[in-house]
Amino acid sequence: MTIAAIRKQVKKSIDAADDTTVKMIQAMLEVQKAEQVAVLENRFLEMEQGKGITLTIGQLEERARASFKKRVKAVK
Repeated sequence: MTIAAIRKQVKKSIDAADDTTVKMIQAMLEVQKAEQVAVLENRFLEMEQGKGITLTIGQLEERARASFKKRVKAVK
């Protein structure tokens, strides 16, 4: 099942869900958002302390291409 199909199914299910289920889903989303914010804050702190890695767009593209090539070779 594709992500688009899953999203469509979830939206229908939420519309039909009872209040308790909707509140549980909202709580899960809030936890996920808080975790994402914490990860980003930690990464910025590491960068400020000189511990993080900063890349130019070109360097990021090179790494992405190299990683993709390795995965393609591994599949073959």
